[in-house]
Amino acid sequence: MTSTQTIDILLATYNGEQFVDKQIKSLVTQSEEGLIRSSGEKIRLIVRDDGSTDRTLDIIKKRVEYYKAKRENPMEVKILDDTKHSGSPTESFMKLLSVATGDYVMFSDQDDMWYRRKTETTFAKMKKCEEKYGKDTPILVHTDLSLMDEDGRKIAESFFDYQKLPREDGVRDSISSLLIQNTVTGCTVMMNRAAADLLREAPASEMVLMYDHFAAILVAATGHVAFVDEPLIRYRQHSKNAVGAHAAGSTAEYKARFSFGREKFLKDMDLSYRQTSYILKRYGDRIRAKSGQKTVDMMKEYSELIMAGKREKLEFFQKYGVYKNGAIKKIVQMIWC
Repeated sequence: MTSTQTIDILLATYNGEQFVDKQIKSLVTQSEEGLIRSSGEKIRLIVRDDGSTDRTLDIIKKRVEYYKAKRENPMEVKILDDTKHSGSPTESFMKLLSVATGDYVMFSDQDDMWYRRKTETTFAKMKKCEEKYGKDTPILVHTDLSLMDEDGRKIAESFFDYQKLPREDGVRDSISSLLIQNTVTGCTVMMNRAAADLLREAPASEMVLMYDHFAAILVAATGHVAFVDEPLIRYRQHSKNAVGAHAAGSTAEYKARFSFGREKFLKDMDLSYRQTSYILKRYGDRIRAKSGQKTVDMMKEYSELIMAGKREKLEFFQKYGVYKNGAIKKIVQMIWC
């Protein structure tokens, strides 16, 4: 008889009083029926607030108290005492990861809403991957998501359709694709212990773009990234996210992309080169063992583009097929690199 395993949902909050109550409700009511039937897994919620100055923590505590009073077998909820403000979502998630002891971890933003079967559906995919590749292999599973606006009105059923992202295996989560553009959204992710332990080795300071982008590249290079082609979360798209609020290929996206200017584009690309350099320096031997010397060479060449001229960058992009998804993004990449 196998022992019960735990799936830790890691929730990072900061000044989220407007939306956090609905998200907490969606998390503590995640279905466990499929988990119990398969291997007896249980879900635990771990919350860390990053020093909110509004009512976020009070709202969370009241919702949890209400939930525990109403449920016969309530989910375990742990609220960390650490509320020192870091000002960084990545820092907050890495602090959560450092205290998580579950066999699997998931990441949650404060203002989304999870569909009730999100955890068990993602876990079902994870188990299939572990059966195929082994539990010692770092595995990351991510899913599609639907989009809603600040008022909860649906914008799009599928983020992958909305942004015209590739779904094809071997393209969607390839290292060459992930290097330059992240298609793995952190709030859709589940990682097994092998992947989580690997990510824990790196400090948040090396995740200069975002923890989910860092994790996606790392696991793609050392293990396996899998995709559930189904929206299992309602992701809240805020109006301040100017680029993400527009459909890929639309006139609105075209205007938004160019309004940021070449300076911001180059800054983001430099961060991408630096992040790859950090990953390669820390995990190079393991990447070589799993993905081979050619992958190490590609990542090294990519990281060195931070010092390269436009001609060298264009030659690299062509050599390895490293391009952003979508015609507009690719054109911007070619013109502004």
